[in-house]
This record gives sequence, structure tokens and C-alpha cells, in this order.
Amino acid sequence: MNERVKILRKVLDLTQDEFSSKIGLSRNFIAQVETGAKNPSDRTVSDICREFKVNELWLRAGDGDMFQELPPEDETAAAISNVLEDIKCDNSIYTLVKELLLKYERLDPRSKKVIEGYADDVIRGYLEKREEP
Repeated sequence: MNERVKILRKVLDLTQDEFSSKIGLSRNFIAQVETGAKNPSDRTVSDICREFKVNELWLRAGDGDMFQELPPEDETAAAISNVLEDIKCDNSIYTLVKELLLKYERLDPRSKKVIEGYADDVIRGYLEKREEP
């Protein structure tokens, strides 16, 4: 399991300090886990799986996919959570984005497709402008 903790951390592109702080442990403890000097407790394994959406069977035994399969509604919730976490420092933008995302979630599938198409066009246009000299 120790090597898989290191693999996971590297896949997530986190330093030992960043990884450990997200699960409330010291960098030194994670370093010891990665080298095999210590084994994580069941609680630590549970915390890693919860925080990073890791498949516990993969973490413990190397079986299955590294990450948990999320149903579409959970993927949406995770994406919303990540966006909101990034902008919490500006309360007015936070409130605006939160309301927009909540309204989007209430739309029927056809309306969502229209908005997704529009968003794709906006992103494509933005990227094309960035590439122009």
C-alpha cells in the first residue's frame, strides 16, 4: 500500500506537504508511509479515499481502478465544489457562481446541452484569440 500512496500523490501532482495537509497529517508521516517505515491506519486509509475519491480496494490491494467511479450527479457536485472552493475569497463572485450552477442543475437535459454548446463555443473562441500573435 505504501507505494500506492506515493503513486496516488504523484498522479494528483501534490507535494508530500500538500497531500498530508488535505488529510490532517504531517508531511513526515506521509514520507514514512511512502518509504514503508509506517503503515497508515484504517482511519487514514478512509480519509485518503474520501478526500481524493480513491477506490479503497485499489489503495489497499492494488485491485481495480485507482479512483472511485462517480455517478454523473456526483461528478457535477464535485466540479461545483471545486469551482466554489477556488473563488470563496470573493463573496460576490462566489454567490453569483453558486446561483448560476444551482440554476443550471435544475435545467432539463436539452437546455443543458444548449448551454454546454454555448460554453464550448466561448471557450474555443477564447483559446483561438490567445493563439493569435
